[in-house]
Amino acid sequence: MSDQSRLRDTIELPSSYQQHTTVDLKKDRKLTVAVQGIFVLVVLLAAVAALLLDLPPATSWPHLVTIPVTLAVCLVYMAVHEVTHGVALQLLTKMKPSYAVRFPFLTTGNHAFLTRRSAVIVALAPAAIWGIVLVVALFTLPSDYLLSAYILLTLNFAGSAGDFVEVYVVSRQQQDALVKDDGNQIHVYVPGNSSAAQ
Repeated sequence: MSDQSRLRDTIELPSSYQQHTTVDLKKDRKLTVAVQGIFVLVVLLAAVAALLLDLPPATSWPHLVTIPVTLAVCLVYMAVHEVTHGVALQLLTKMKPSYAVRFPFLTTGNHAFLTRRSAVIVALAPAAIWGIVLVVALFTLPSDYLLSAYILLTLNFAGSAGDFVEVYVVSRQQQDALVKDDGNQIHVYVPGNSSAAQ
């Protein structure tokens, strides 16, 4: 069995590993532009789809009800999104995640070192799980709720822009890399004898 096939998520960094790089999605200009670009692209695609497909149907609720209800649900969703990251982290590492408010964002962190596969699962969990739930909701909810559900579905994918960029960053690392996302930065560790660690 190769060392790579034995690679697992861990609480302690293996002694043969050393830090290779640190990525800050908020400070790296190219990555920040990528996150913003994905967000805007998803919102524009959702708006075009709504116009072309005549979706979602108008609600019978007055705007004074629809707007605050939708805003409240979006705020709740943002918290649920981060909790979903946290639950995925805890299931994989058995370690309690940390949550922080960094206005206007909520973040989830963990001190465990994840394999690339686990890091991708954690990053994509909210978009995948809530994407499925919200698509099902669009086909099953009464019409008065569809506008809010559609906006939430858009927020689900647009708000996951940073997660998609993180998946890109992680997937470009070598196969035996370990990743720690502390909620602020993504730290990548590789074996000390690796050429990538030089």
